[in-house]
Amino acid sequence: MKLLDPFNKPLIIAELGGKFGDMDIVERSIRAAVEAGADMIKFQTYCAETIATPGATFEFEDGSVVSQHEWFSKTELTFEDHQRIDGLCQTLGVPWISTPSHPEDVELLEKFDCPAYKTGSDDLTNLPFLRYIAQKGRPMIVSTGMCTLAEVTAAVETIFSAGNEQLILLHCVSNYPSRPEDANLKAMDTLRAAFGVPVGLSDHTTDELTSVIATTMGAEVIEKHFTLDHALDLPDHQVSLDPAAWRTLVDRVRMVPRTLGDGRKRILEPEKVWRKNARKSLFAARSIAEGETVTEDHLAVRRPGEGIHPHHYELVLGRTAKTSIDAGTLLSWAMV
Repeated sequence: MKLLDPFNKPLIIAELGGKFGDMDIVERSIRAAVEAGADMIKFQTYCAETIATPGATFEFEDGSVVSQHEWFSKTELTFEDHQRIDGLCQTLGVPWISTPSHPEDVELLEKFDCPAYKTGSDDLTNLPFLRYIAQKGRPMIVSTGMCTLAEVTAAVETIFSAGNEQLILLHCVSNYPSRPEDANLKAMDTLRAAFGVPVGLSDHTTDELTSVIATTMGAEVIEKHFTLDHALDLPDHQVSLDPAAWRTLVDRVRMVPRTLGDGRKRILEPEKVWRKNARKSLFAARSIAEGETVTEDHLAVRRPGEGIHPHHYELVLGRTAKTSIDAGTLLSWAMV
């Protein structure tokens, strides 16, 4: 897919959310995410009036209840905020995308010519909305949390039927934070086999392990929440990595293709010195007189590997010594 072509796989996306803090914090977060190795920055574009009814609430893991309408009102990004984001990202040379939640959000984002749209798991079954986005003709990155395979099928068919096949599916566990034992990463294989599109992971765990394992399984996109500083207690910080932890994630994910290698079994350059030092050779276990027949009692197998290799053991037995050989001597073919 052309969206992925400019990047080393996987494409690593830093999820910054909405207006989590003032715009100074948002801009500092963008800079820090880029410094930590993010390939792309992602935001959430929503308006409280169109994303949630006033009676809707969030029930958090600690038992607290918050009005969704009030929460979204405090964290929504304005058009001017998007302009600042776009300007900074252009200055830094990093692409940015966002997750819209309503057609009006899509039209706002269209003004910035973002390279793709990301849709959240909450809209996986919102087929009219997926169709609306698909008709814009931009690549779509679609999260698939809290859904069945049948629901993913309906979403994919809706997007394809709109004439848009530039699709990436992200496996996702919609829990904040989610546990590694709930990751079910083999679901990526299911999505890949079922739909024949690139797949990746939207990771809500609290460290890098799940993302690293997903990369070994062929994830082409890794999306992970980013926070400037946990001490700021910004929204979503429980599932976010700070800059140091995010850099660890990037470094370890980038190490995966190098550790997997090319699959050819061969002697690597760094192994050559160890091949000599740690491999073993045939030595004289005791003195061997000139003309004496070599028996098992005469032979010992020891390091280093500079002489006759042990796999020639049987070929040495029964030969005669061409010269007297002292005990402890490294044997060579010239001696027998």
